[in-house]
Amino acid sequence: MPIQFASPGVYIQEVPSGVRTIAGVATSVAAFLGAAPRGPINKATRIYSFADFERGFGGLAADSEMSYGVRQFFLNGGTDAWIVRVVKDAAPASRTLQNLTPIPVLTLTALDPGSSGNSIQVRVDYATAFPDSTFNVNLIRSSDGRAEQYQNVSMNSADARYLPDLVNGVSQLVKVTRDVLPATLNGLPAGTSTSGPLADVQTLLDATHTDFRVVVNGLPPLTVSITLPADIAGGTPTTRLTALAAAIQAKVQAQAAGQAALSAFTCTRSGSNLLLTSGTGGESSSVRVLAGIGKNAAGVLKLGVASGGVEVDAVASIRPALMPDQATLTSGSFAATDLDALPDATHTSLRISLDGYGPDVVDLGNAGAAGANLAAKLADVASRLQVAVRALKPGNPAYRDFTVGIAGSTLVLASGSRGAGSAIAVSAAAANDLATGLQLLAGATLSTPPTDVFLNGGSETPYAAADVYPAFIGSRAKREGLYALEDADIFNLLVLPGITDPGVLADAASYCQERRAFFIVDAPLAATDVAGMVAVASGTDLPKSDHAAVYFPWTYVADPLKNGKARLTPPGGTMAGLYARTDGNRGVWKAPAGTDANLAGVQSMAVPLTDGENGSLNPLGVNCLRTFPVYGAVSWGARTLRGADQMSSEYKYVPVRRLALYIEESLYRGTQWVVFEPNDEPLWAQIRLNIGAFMNGLFRQGAFQGSSPRDAYLVKCDRETTTQDDINRGVVNILVGFAPLKPAEFVVISIQQLAGQIQV
Repeated sequence: MPIQFASPGVYIQEVPSGVRTIAGVATSVAAFLGAAPRGPINKATRIYSFADFERGFGGLAADSEMSYGVRQFFLNGGTDAWIVRVVKDAAPASRTLQNLTPIPVLTLTALDPGSSGNSIQVRVDYATAFPDSTFNVNLIRSSDGRAEQYQNVSMNSADARYLPDLVNGVSQLVKVTRDVLPATLNGLPAGTSTSGPLADVQTLLDATHTDFRVVVNGLPPLTVSITLPADIAGGTPTTRLTALAAAIQAKVQAQAAGQAALSAFTCTRSGSNLLLTSGTGGESSSVRVLAGIGKNAAGVLKLGVASGGVEVDAVASIRPALMPDQATLTSGSFAATDLDALPDATHTSLRISLDGYGPDVVDLGNAGAAGANLAAKLADVASRLQVAVRALKPGNPAYRDFTVGIAGSTLVLASGSRGAGSAIAVSAAAANDLATGLQLLAGATLSTPPTDVFLNGGSETPYAAADVYPAFIGSRAKREGLYALEDADIFNLLVLPGITDPGVLADAASYCQERRAFFIVDAPLAATDVAGMVAVASGTDLPKSDHAAVYFPWTYVADPLKNGKARLTPPGGTMAGLYARTDGNRGVWKAPAGTDANLAGVQSMAVPLTDGENGSLNPLGVNCLRTFPVYGAVSWGARTLRGADQMSSEYKYVPVRRLALYIEESLYRGTQWVVFEPNDEPLWAQIRLNIGAFMNGLFRQGAFQGSSPRDAYLVKCDRETTTQDDINRGVVNILVGFAPLKPAEFVVISIQQLAGQIQV
């Protein structure tokens, strides 16, 4: 902007130089289409190594020519590629998880359609910070060992740990949808927080233990300060606990300030426990008790999970059930007096085996079961048995997490591990046996052997010969097949490993011309000899495009899946890697052929060629792959599919066409700034300066013929290229010319015999 001169002084302004650097684009970003063991379908995915391909698409597969082509690409010098997985039809694997009711609550669907999703295992457990409300989800893909863990997650959509929010868009394995209907959510019970069993609160509370905080339905915490002794008035422990509950309720409700959840909050005595209830049901209903900032009373009142309380959110009723199952052993039913005299001095031990470990002797001691009734005695025996078994092998999950529960008048023993391999067995001890008395032998019931839980229903139909065209050339509007590359910002090389359908090749060549890319074509597998390839090149099966080149014959490479046995593989992936290596070492103007163009990983050719046979194919525009002594396997041709001698094309050679594409794409991207600039001589001068600098850079690298820039290139943008009529129509015309280097395809050495010097 012009400087506004307001007062005498010195003014500084920056004047633009008009220099806008044009950066050269990449030249060897390859795009591969084909089958793969897994991965997204009809979606372009960028990778930078074969390890990326293994992680995202499953690596090598016997029925995937693309997988071998990608491996050869990186082996021969490629560094950057787009992958599009193509199938005829595919359905994703899924699994619906149910709660204990049971009703469906969550559906997990594999991100990658196809049978690969069937290898994703699902595990759900409640070993969380709030074990009565939240849960953990573990996902393991058995085909490659990839694992994902989502811990302390909730079914409450307002919670920061809401499972779908954590999984969707982050997981590389699945997406999650919730199956619970809104009407079900509205009918969920109110959230609760229950203290542990309390003694007389008069002995628990004192001047240093009066405060705790309550969080209701996720609202900000409220501080509850107990007034002593007024809030625990009463003549008995029961009346004092009842008074305390009423005081807590009143103090929370007093801070309601129009919050319905707080107005409906209740606190009541439940036996020797305090029961705090949000009062309003629904998805977000919950009560949390936190420690007081000072004079903390949550610990002595056993309120909150950290202090031994139990907190159950409303959504706990719709969280997935534990899975997979664990091995359980249910005892026979106990009569009312069966535990009156057990254990005793002669009945103290039993033997247990978990997950195949053991059997180990478990000793419960000779103290009789404590309790005034059968339920209490069962609880005592269950607790003693659980503690004794866990102490046997605390480092083994089956023992460490072993549980003994009570179901009616039976004991339920459960291995700490879940899924396949989880097992439990009880046998009589050699001395002082207690297993019979605990009803764990005759009359006991062993659960059905548990199995791991996997997603299922994933299926795919690979494309067959009749399906190649619709699979590879799908709907452009839906970005299917080849047109999935619409999402790729740039690609320079297109490879369809093993695809030789004429319709696909024609459309692919046309698309490459549109995207300023180059198509590497595999010779038809049916061309098993030179005569067959001559017929193909002379016919209409190959696109007559200067944006494509064909390579013959197919190659044999070592197959890692078969201990290095030779495998017949199309050459496209290998050649794409060679293009990339040559571009990096010499430049895009160097032909990817010659003795330096060795083919890494190639052991031999399907059709060994002689010079004469090569000579019959080269004039037809077929690039041959040869094996020479010392040099090994090399590329021995650099013509496009318009490189036949009879066509006399100016883009006869691969490096000439690819250099032109490089210049076109670089200038297209580097001159976007010109649009809407004033169309006059100052703009034209800037264009000449910037494009000239770019072309001169290429000249100095040896990309053009000529000993001076004048001989090598020209950049013209002035009144001659852009007339007044062009200006009126908003057009600026730029002429860029270059003198390309062409490969020395035929080296002619003339040898002459010199006669002896004769004095005349």
